[in-house]
Amino acid sequence: MFAPAPISIAPSNVSSATGLLSMLTESSPSLRKAALVRLFNVVDTQWHEVAQSLPDLEALAEDVEEDIEVRQLAATVASRVFFYLEEPEQALRLALESGEGVFDESNKKSKAYVECLVGAAVDTYIAIKQKSNDGDEKSEDDAALPIDKLQTIVQIMFDRCYSEQKFEHALGIALEAREEAKVMEIFEKCGEQGDASKLNSLLQYAFHAATTLVASKVFRFQVVQIIAQHLTQMMEDNNIPNAIQKSCAFSLANAHQVLRTSKPVANIISKLLNGTDDDALLGLQLCFDLVESGDQTFVNSVSSDLKSETDSEASSDNFEKALKVLVGGFSSELAIAFLHKSSDSDPLIMENLKSALEQRGSGRNSVLHNCAVMAHSFLNAGTTNDAFLRDNLEWMKKASNWAKFSATGSLGVLHAGHITEAMTLLEPYLPADPEGENAVVTSEGGYAEGGSLYALGLIHGSHAGSSAEKRSETNDFLMKHLRNSHANEPISHGAALGVGLTALGTNKLDVVNELKDLIYTDSAVSGEAAGIAIGLVLVGSGAGNVRNNLDPNEAEEINEVISELKTYAKETQHEKIIRGIVMGMALINYGQEENADYAIDEMRGDRDPLMRYGAQYALALAYCGTGSNKAVRLLLHTAVSDVSDDVRMAAVIGLAFVLYKTPKRVPELVKLLLESFNPHVRYASCMAVGIAMAGSGDAESVALLEPMLKDMTDFVRQGALLGTSLIYMQQSDQCNDRKIKSFREKISSIVSDKHQTTLTKMGAIMATGILDAGGRNCSFDLGSKNGFTKMTSAVGAALWLQHWYWFPMMHMFSLAITPTFTIGLNKDFKYPKSFEIKCNSKPSLFAYPKRLEEKKEEKKKRVETVTLSTTAKEKARLARKKAKEDGDEVMEEETPEVKEEVKDEPMDESKEEATEEKKQKKKREPEPLSYRLSNPCRITKAQAEYCEFDLEQRYRPVRTEEKPYGVILVTDSTPGEDEDLGVVKPPSIESEDEADPPEPFEWTPPEETTTAKEEEPQASAE
Repeated sequence: MFAPAPISIAPSNVSSATGLLSMLTESSPSLRKAALVRLFNVVDTQWHEVAQSLPDLEALAEDVEEDIEVRQLAATVASRVFFYLEEPEQALRLALESGEGVFDESNKKSKAYVECLVGAAVDTYIAIKQKSNDGDEKSEDDAALPIDKLQTIVQIMFDRCYSEQKFEHALGIALEAREEAKVMEIFEKCGEQGDASKLNSLLQYAFHAATTLVASKVFRFQVVQIIAQHLTQMMEDNNIPNAIQKSCAFSLANAHQVLRTSKPVANIISKLLNGTDDDALLGLQLCFDLVESGDQTFVNSVSSDLKSETDSEASSDNFEKALKVLVGGFSSELAIAFLHKSSDSDPLIMENLKSALEQRGSGRNSVLHNCAVMAHSFLNAGTTNDAFLRDNLEWMKKASNWAKFSATGSLGVLHAGHITEAMTLLEPYLPADPEGENAVVTSEGGYAEGGSLYALGLIHGSHAGSSAEKRSETNDFLMKHLRNSHANEPISHGAALGVGLTALGTNKLDVVNELKDLIYTDSAVSGEAAGIAIGLVLVGSGAGNVRNNLDPNEAEEINEVISELKTYAKETQHEKIIRGIVMGMALINYGQEENADYAIDEMRGDRDPLMRYGAQYALALAYCGTGSNKAVRLLLHTAVSDVSDDVRMAAVIGLAFVLYKTPKRVPELVKLLLESFNPHVRYASCMAVGIAMAGSGDAESVALLEPMLKDMTDFVRQGALLGTSLIYMQQSDQCNDRKIKSFREKISSIVSDKHQTTLTKMGAIMATGILDAGGRNCSFDLGSKNGFTKMTSAVGAALWLQHWYWFPMMHMFSLAITPTFTIGLNKDFKYPKSFEIKCNSKPSLFAYPKRLEEKKEEKKKRVETVTLSTTAKEKARLARKKAKEDGDEVMEEETPEVKEEVKDEPMDESKEEATEEKKQKKKREPEPLSYRLSNPCRITKAQAEYCEFDLEQRYRPVRTEEKPYGVILVTDSTPGEDEDLGVVKPPSIESEDEADPPEPFEWTPPEETTTAKEEEPQASAE
């Protein structure tokens, strides 16, 4: 703390600072100095009076003719006053003029003041550095601050962090200030401590912070490169424990995946595969994690680099397994085998939906029939369960024209990932070979054929990690139909989408040129599909930008194609073609961040609303998962200012993509937008909340959407139904105080309500399929377990939202959903049945929803007519009268008394048992607080937080620090004992109930005893 020089004036208790303030105007320097010293002693209690003389104090502090000690004293007193006025920036400005002693914390009385100044110094330093890195000009306030003094103060804080070993605090300042040199210095200071575990933890923390908090892509890459350098050094240091080195291997692979450098990742995998058995399992685990991240382009690069290193025959088996995981389609086989075997799809849901539509006459409505078909495909996505379709072929045949295209295409959603038998499954619908003899492609019909080509693309493109060889073969097959089907819109439309999905992220120039030729035919429907398909082929490449990820040999030609498409979008009169091109450009800029800023700004400033519409999705995908404040600011500005409803709608939905890693921010941002006068904005707000909070069951988000279910606009109600169904995905009946049950009942009643509009019923039908997607074993999730954004999921979600304009885009939902399964595999890729996972929660918390119960119609019993007493008397009177007329003497009959007959039936034994069961249920034991899950099993992302490995059992995971989620490689602690293993088997087209064929045998005919038969001539073969 600043220590004033001793003054001859004796200290005294001052009740008012008025007298001292008046002394500041004295001509004597010694009096002014004495007054300042006394003011310094009383400013903490009399600051409200001193505040009135702030102009005088600031004038003294800036008076160059004044004594330096007086100037520093005046600055110190003024700084204190600004501190109490809660203006830390001004307090800091004056404190920097009063000398470094003001930042001394030895005086406990000044601790709060010093902390405030230090915080303001750090914030100001960070702001100045960020402006400098961004190339912005300094403001007048920033220019007035002495940057050298700020650096001195910040360096003091760094040194204090080093001495107290609080490296995370120092790293936070360095990352925010974007100081690469400081980041390097922090890691070096931590390494000097000699604690490898602490350095590893710091590097892990730095990687997480860099990938989630750093907004600048350029600086993020610089930080990750520094992290990768230190991780590489740790892996090469033989003095570091083996466990830490293995942890570093996974972190280093993640770092290089961010940097998109595949060769170092291939080197890491190769070293692990050539090591011990446990090391080989770690290498295979890394392969599964790479595939799970959803970036198939990067995975293909790693596999190519890995093949070039496969020289050792001793490790060939492990390398074959690694390639089987990376590009052999084994991950896809695991997913489809689980979804098929563990499907909990309720068949009554579709039966009730079909009955409801037929009872109200809605079965004749093509739109609702199409939605019901899609709901069925959502319910059974990836399970290969098409029993309902086979049992209701007549109902399916109601689809015509483009509805038939969608119905056939939905087979691709049902069989997503079933690549081994895709051609056999779709053979009845596929078009004839266009290059075969007598092949004629007409301009009429072809809806089922086009849908089947689309289905082929969905089967191969819906699962990351599907077989690269099979995908390439199918792409060649689809390309053949694409070239020869320009005259037929449905076939060319389906072929274009199929080509885009099978060539997803390959950046193939020949495929792009074929799709460009289709656009130039100026066919609206085909052109839209071709534009989207070009985006799928070049997804994430940044084609057309200054910086891109293209092969240098093909970059110039591809960039020229993109430039031509931009020009064509401004010349064509077809809105569908323009929309296809702009959505393709949005996909191209996926993950590009600031590299895409120029292209996005160009689209945002266009007069055509369709171009501005594409700009919103380009912005959302370019900054997907980054949480960029710049992107959020631009989207919000467009959401409230653009004159086009469609553009505003896209901008609001884009918020969910940018902020999906911090989902709670989305409901907060759109809370006011839900009350907008514009129904398109309200619809988009519902969808944004649903996408961001998907699978969370969040009660607050559901409460936000609940009023929208009664909105006056029908498509807003549709959005509320879709958004709520996304939130309720994979939630048990206990979710949200069991409100999920009432929501299920609501969507069921909407479908059967004749007063509801078609658009609202559409939302209810699609919500039915979304709620229980993939046999209740799939979630809508844009991120992987390692923190990466799944490219296939982001692309699928963006294209699924285009069903607003074109219903066949509903099928893209299959790309956006992810199977939520956990399976433990041994070194032979078989699953030990005794491997279990402990879940520390009540079983009901994550249980499957209860299935619907079929309503049994009670048989109508014939009830005997009760004879009234008056009727009996009348009959008796007529009988006597007739007897007298006949001359017979009849005794007077007593009037029969009518009594209610009560039958004493014996109680049914089953009823007695049911009564006993009810009594027992009342005394039911409390639900257990934990339970064990067998291998394989469904574990949702939320459930994984409650799960843990039992390290005492026979099989243990190779990475115990990870959550039990996804594919887990396990080691056997007692390899000599017998094992109970299961084999992963993808579903087969053949019926599982069919008996096995008999084994081969030889049949010897018995000896003939009849000579006549011997003499009988044998029949001619002819």
